[in-house]
Amino acid sequence: MADSPKEAEAAQALFCAVVDYEGKKIDSNKVSNYEEFKVVYKNAISRVKNKVIHRGITESNIAKLLNKHKNGWYNSSVNIANQLFDDVKKISKKTHQRIKPKGISLFYLRDDDKVMGSINTIFTHVNNMVKERNNAEKINDLTFNNLNKWTPADIYLASARGRMVLNKLASGKTISPPIKIGKTPITSLSSLMSFGVFNAVMKQLMEKGDLLPLSLKKAPKKGEVIIKTINFKTGDVAKALEKNDVSYHGYIFAQTKDIFNSKDVYLKITAGKHKLQFRDKGGTGGGIKPTHSYQCIITGGKAALDGSLGGGSIGDVIYQTSPQLGRHFSLSSQKQIISASNRISEDMRNEMESMGELRSSISNEICNKVYQYSKEYTNLKFGTQEEFYMSLYNHDNYGLSGTGVYTGKEPNKTLVENEILRKRARAQFLFGKYMGGRLIEGLLKMSEIKRNETTLNFLLYAGSRTSKSSPHVKASDTSSF
Repeated sequence: MADSPKEAEAAQALFCAVVDYEGKKIDSNKVSNYEEFKVVYKNAISRVKNKVIHRGITESNIAKLLNKHKNGWYNSSVNIANQLFDDVKKISKKTHQRIKPKGISLFYLRDDDKVMGSINTIFTHVNNMVKERNNAEKINDLTFNNLNKWTPADIYLASARGRMVLNKLASGKTISPPIKIGKTPITSLSSLMSFGVFNAVMKQLMEKGDLLPLSLKKAPKKGEVIIKTINFKTGDVAKALEKNDVSYHGYIFAQTKDIFNSKDVYLKITAGKHKLQFRDKGGTGGGIKPTHSYQCIITGGKAALDGSLGGGSIGDVIYQTSPQLGRHFSLSSQKQIISASNRISEDMRNEMESMGELRSSISNEICNKVYQYSKEYTNLKFGTQEEFYMSLYNHDNYGLSGTGVYTGKEPNKTLVENEILRKRARAQFLFGKYMGGRLIEGLLKMSEIKRNETTLNFLLYAGSRTSKSSPHVKASDTSSF
């Protein structure tokens, strides 16, 4: 779940299982909070206990979350479980036939071994096979940084057969009779050499009512829940993209009149509020060992983020339409740029302390380009390059107070001002604006078709909607794609 704690995912598995057992929706008029739910549905909760697996999450963990956020996570758990009961017939008739009658035959799983563990094992195998073929054939077929980029599913509904098939495939055993994909028999893990085949197996399991991967996004408002398929029904992704008019709609290099207020850059991907935010997101290491991580995040929805990608994946996606530009965003290139940005930031400090002005520290490609991009991609007015970087150095956001971190807990919470984090903030600005400007520059040099295709590829990869991504079902509020 894009913004969820694991307790919320476990709660959703439980609520969906209760609806399955009851063969009808939860009566929200009778249960307005989790404590009432436990009383009214005590028998159902007991009966589904062996069908709901959420490793490492206790009932008290679930209760603590839902009681604390009863108008958020509790309501969302009820709303999604009820909406899925209404809509599952449109997704898979055979799954609907298992859920509608009173009683329960499906398993409702979060972080279990036989389904989610098996899927992870198979995914790793297929991803490695594609990487090996890329190296051998000198191609760049799409791979994924991790399982969550291939599938965003948070919980799975699975039949006994679904669990058996996935577990056998992952363990290297032979399936008999085999799964038929067209005329091709899938008998073991060695039969799965591409995401096309793996996805076809997942889709067949879904069609037969043996599996339903469910991605979750908080939906606390009744009547604003949507259940939709991704990469499962013919044209489901294409229709969503067309409906939202997803394409390149321009860029935002600075969101306010003060360019130093943010270190990120945006691409507008619809005529509305949805954007791709490119930023450096790393840890502070308590202010001692700050790290850097370049990411692209889908923003603009009312609730949770709708997907992201990071690290070398950004370069891999760009490479599909522009190999040269893609190499500029490779992980090794990113590391070189952030290393240079940190050196520049350190040089700026040394120069200011020794001379009280900035000269040689800002005479380099990165500083030159960031200054050029700032002038070219905004309507803001700047002085000389030296004045521009003096404004950066003296800006409140980059001072000791502006970059400090809080330590301890109330009432002893204190702000620790840290020169390391001040240096990091300057480096982040240089890194973020340089990478963002380079991206905008590269996109503007492309044809309109390539520019739109690159923008679309970012969204598809970030939202696990590429042709190589897993078929799954998404439950969300109406702000989501």
